[in-house]
Amino acid sequence: MTIPSQGQLLRQAADKEMLAATLMRYAEELDKVFSTTLAQPQSVEAFWKGPAAGRFITETMRLSREIRSLRESCASTADRLRKQAELTRTEAAQMPT
Repeated sequence: MTIPSQGQLLRQAADKEMLAATLMRYAEELDKVFSTTLAQPQSVEAFWKGPAAGRFITETMRLSREIRSLRESCASTADRLRKQAELTRTEAAQMPT
């Protein structure tokens, strides 16, 4: 096993930061796309009646919970990646040049 160079560590840290930023963009997009669609599924009852409307509301509420969980997973993974990147940069800074 070889010890990574300072440059390799810094590249790894930059890659982790880029991935964290991408995950946060995904999380924000999930919020934008689904906040209007899934925010109040009961509002369809004003113009849509019957069993299909009920199934839509039930399924929409389930999807809303799953999307919220996915968003939280993206955000927490991004946070962990940022912390790992910081540790990697610290490790790189301590290496002899």
